[in-house]
Amino acid sequence: METFCETVQFYLRHLEDSVYPVMPEDQFALKLFPMYRYFLTVKLGVIKSLKPMLNLLLPRDALRDQVYDSLPLLLAGYQGSLEALFITRVLRQILEMSFITSSPVPQMQLHIIFTELHVQESPRAARGVCSRAPAQQRFSSQNLAEIVHSFIAPARSYPKELMQFFLSQMEMSKEAIRVGTLALIGQW
Repeated sequence: METFCETVQFYLRHLEDSVYPVMPEDQFALKLFPMYRYFLTVKLGVIKSLKPMLNLLLPRDALRDQVYDSLPLLLAGYQGSLEALFITRVLRQILEMSFITSSPVPQMQLHIIFTELHVQESPRAARGVCSRAPAQQRFSSQNLAEIVHSFIAPARSYPKELMQFFLSQMEMSKEAIRVGTLALIGQW
């Protein structure tokens, strides 16, 4: 769909060069809106269905491993064009359900999750010094609230690991990272 929409935009920028019948921008928009509405509905449905799904998957060893093995792909979405709020909500649900089902996240992946969430949050205080997500997604109040809530489940499940992570962030030389860490802790 992304490629299709980019192609349509290219087509619209070069309408005057077209030798074929021309479809104006309004007609494209009218045809795309039902797909947009469908994708939005599906996305909201995905978010709502995750907790019940994870409740069934995480207690089973083989399936839990597969869920946790997919975390790097999900986290890579922060650097891509996926919406940061969507990724943060999915991560939050995985962390919450890992606590509820007593299905611990592997230590290595836990550190990566902490780091990615922290990178998303820190620029709020530092305005972009250490973040890679697009600013309009990263700084949305909804995403920042989700990030704060995403750290609550690990605080219950992995207090030692989380405090070690925060301490390592406080020991960094960049003031912006330290300020972001303190701001995050202050939100609790």
